[in-house]
Amino acid sequence: MENSEKREDLQEERKQEDSLKTMVAFFLSTGFFVGKIPVAPGTLGTLVGVIPILIYWNKGGQYQLLNQISITMAVFLIGIWASTVVVETFKEKDPEYVVIDEIAGYMVAMVGFEPTWQHLLTAFVIFRIFDILKPPPIRYFERLPSGLGVMADDIVAGIYSWIVMFILVKYFGL
Repeated sequence: MENSEKREDLQEERKQEDSLKTMVAFFLSTGFFVGKIPVAPGTLGTLVGVIPILIYWNKGGQYQLLNQISITMAVFLIGIWASTVVVETFKEKDPEYVVIDEIAGYMVAMVGFEPTWQHLLTAFVIFRIFDILKPPPIRYFERLPSGLGVMADDIVAGIYSWIVMFILVKYFGL
C-alpha cells in the first residue's frame, strides 16, 4: 500500500510540474497573452518586441551591441523552449497565438540601431512584410522541428529586415 501511495504522489507532483511548465511556456510564447487577442496576433506580438528594445537597447555602455545581441539570443532560446512546450502540449505545428517568434525576429531587425521612432517603425514594417510574405528561403525554416521551426523563420525574416535597415541607415540616412 505504501509503495502505491508514493507512486500516486509522484504522479500528482509530475502533473503539477507539467501544468506549471505549460502555463509558463504559454504565457511567454504568447507574448504575455497578447497573442491570444483575436485580431492580428502576429502584428500585435511584434509590438511587444518594442518593450525590451525601449528598456534595454541603450544599456551597456561600450558593450551596448553585445547587450542587444545577448538579450535577443535569450528571447530566441526562451522562445524555442516555450514554443516547443506549447506545440507539443497542444499538438499544433505553428499556432498563430505563439508570438515570441515575432518578438525575437523584430529584435533581430533592430540589433545595432538606435531605438528612434523612425527606426522602430521602419524595422517594424519591414519585418512584418518579410514575416508575412516569407521570401525564399524563409519558408524552408518553418519545416524545422517543433519550437525551432516556429522560431527560425522569424529570425531569418529579422535578418532580412536587418539587412534592409542597414542599407537604409548607412546609404539613405534613415
